[in-house]
Amino acid sequence: MGGAGAAGARLIVVDIATAYATTRESLLELGDTLTGDQLDTPVPALPGWTVKDTYGHLVGECADVLDGRLDGMISDQWTAAQVARHATTPFTEVLAEWRERGPELDRWIEEARPTRAMFLALDAYTHEQDLLAAVGERGRRDDPRVRFLAGLSRDAFDRRFRNDGIPALRLVQPAGEFVLGDGEPSVTLHVDDYELMRMLFGRRSLAQMRAARWDGDPTALLDHLHLFPCPEVDLSD
Repeated sequence: MGGAGAAGARLIVVDIATAYATTRESLLELGDTLTGDQLDTPVPALPGWTVKDTYGHLVGECADVLDGRLDGMISDQWTAAQVARHATTPFTEVLAEWRERGPELDRWIEEARPTRAMFLALDAYTHEQDLLAAVGERGRRDDPRVRFLAGLSRDAFDRRFRNDGIPALRLVQPAGEFVLGDGEPSVTLHVDDYELMRMLFGRRSLAQMRAARWDGDPTALLDHLHLFPCPEVDLSD
């Protein structure tokens, strides 16, 4: 797995497009090493999907965006169709499609609405960690993308807290302290960037979230701290 780490080191993350490109190259290098058994391995963070299915989603997402199939973007139906389209495609062809079309998506991201561009970068990074866990590898914690994407995630959830009138939350992180929402927080979460993103994107069970390091009672905030449903079982990556 040294190759995937090298991909992260080669590209300096300065914007959303580069973050996405870094993740794509890392996953392509991982894909080149996977065996048939690994491709059939279930992904714990994505019930019903195998490793190959997850690649099918990522490649299908790339094609759908470039080809303008954006209706229902992010919905279960949208992603299921991507998986189905690649279900019988040889994996080498799945990787070849992403290698061919991925750089075009980099350019699309550079010109896209910030919310869509941000989602693509965050979705790809999140699934990279899902895939690494499925094949027994540790998540990419020590990587320039982590701090960059965590900042985007904080900004998005700050807007969500403000728009929905959710009580403010203080985050204490290696880079400093941040407040999500308006007002003086009565609850503080001590968390690093990697764990924050895993929480926010529904990769930690409610039990795991409760077990994090909190000052104050987080009960009223937990349902607002994940974009996707929390898993029923604890996830480890």
